[in-house]
Amino acid sequence: MTLQAKDIMQPEVVCVPPEMTLDQFEEFLTVQDIDGAPVQNAVGEIVGIASKTDVIRALRFQERDRLKLDGVNITVGDIMTDEVVFVPPDLSPREVAELMIERRIHRVLVGDKRCVRGIITAFDLLRLVR
Repeated sequence: MTLQAKDIMQPEVVCVPPEMTLDQFEEFLTVQDIDGAPVQNAVGEIVGIASKTDVIRALRFQERDRLKLDGVNITVGDIMTDEVVFVPPDLSPREVAELMIERRIHRVLVGDKRCVRGIITAFDLLRLVR
């Protein structure tokens, strides 16, 4: 049997709203023990992905511009990456890895913007080779 994306994905996908504050998002990531999450709007569509890297970029931007970071007023929608990469459930792990390398991303969603079936991270792919 050939492995497919649906075989290696994490089926439990926890999404966050774009209105979530940066402070809330940092706490959410810590509690969930994850490093990123899809961003889902009020009608249930995936509109972005936010990660610890996005938080770091926001902090760096604020520091560079010598602005005081106010984690209460900055939202996930402000820092998220709005280009979300979706893959079909029957894609091979090799193709998923190639896509991640090509796009320089660390996670893809399995499904589409209205129906997310799972998430695959770079760590999921690493587990395959161990």
